[in-house]
Amino acid sequence: MTTGFPEAPDFSTKNRAPARSLAAPGRLIRLGRFGLNGTIGTLLCTGPVTAVIALGWLTRRSGHFARNRFGSAEEAPGWLLGPKELNGRETGSLARALGGLAANIRTGLMALTALLAWTLPFTFLWLGAWWAGWENSFNKGYEQAFVGPSVFLLGALLAAVVLPTLPLMLTHLGTEDRLSAAFELRRLRSLIAQAGWRIPALALLVAFFAIPFAGARGLITTATDWAPWIEDLTPEEAAALQGRITLALATLAFFTAWITRTAATRIYTRAAPRAAGLKPGLWDGTEASEAAEPARPASRLVTTLWYGLATAITLGLSFLILAGQFLDHAWWRWLFHPALTLPWAG
Repeated sequence: MTTGFPEAPDFSTKNRAPARSLAAPGRLIRLGRFGLNGTIGTLLCTGPVTAVIALGWLTRRSGHFARNRFGSAEEAPGWLLGPKELNGRETGSLARALGGLAANIRTGLMALTALLAWTLPFTFLWLGAWWAGWENSFNKGYEQAFVGPSVFLLGALLAAVVLPTLPLMLTHLGTEDRLSAAFELRRLRSLIAQAGWRIPALALLVAFFAIPFAGARGLITTATDWAPWIEDLTPEEAAALQGRITLALATLAFFTAWITRTAATRIYTRAAPRAAGLKPGLWDGTEASEAAEPARPASRLVTTLWYGLATAITLGLSFLILAGQFLDHAWWRWLFHPALTLPWAG
């Protein structure tokens, strides 16, 4: 019915349209940033030296996300540029131009040092078992055939105990931004207790992402059997094919590491404040202590069961790495497998 007065505008309807239109550019910016980060990270992961920079960026990104969740406000880490301000003071032109790259190199070397310190005890055993196997085969010393498998099994058991801790250790290192954080065993143990079932879930994710690398080793080794046309390629065509394979493996290495680190960081930001609230003296002075919250002590039995499940999953990962090495005998992959240290497929 018409009243003679003009109808009042529907402000709720008018306001919703601009909100949607403003959200679209934000999504496009985030998508573009994701694509740019993915492209840069992939290119860096094509070689072992530049993969250290990618490792540093991933570690800094984890620390940035965690500190923001704990209440700190700071600029997101960049690949090249540094922050505009540091400790309340403006940074110089050189620090602004190359500060991000320098921080990525520093953090990458710090993270790689920590990862090697945690993994070398069992990767050296694997490398020794691999060498013993070749020596035994060459010298026909079959009476010592048990040495190689026994040493590998010992390394696999040690790896099963160590590897479930690595993702949270790396996130803790990135959050605290110091190498000593990687060896704070009491804090890491309290983190694991508060993480609960998420520890075996994360171990399963790491093991699942290792499957494509083992599969790639098999496909590359047997390429002439299922793709005989490869033998007819010219040197230039073979080099181009090898470049595409390297790029594909680098993409896989970077994005699997990115997803794993993101999952570990989310677990850390949930578990660390609870661990800090439960044991404030232990966590005093850490970033997580700023966001400490009340928590109940986790059952030791339940924690042991969850971690035991994670070790069982990780034991499967060890044999997956072994299978890949049987197909392609590059010694450095025992030390630098993407599931262990560098996001580099070799």
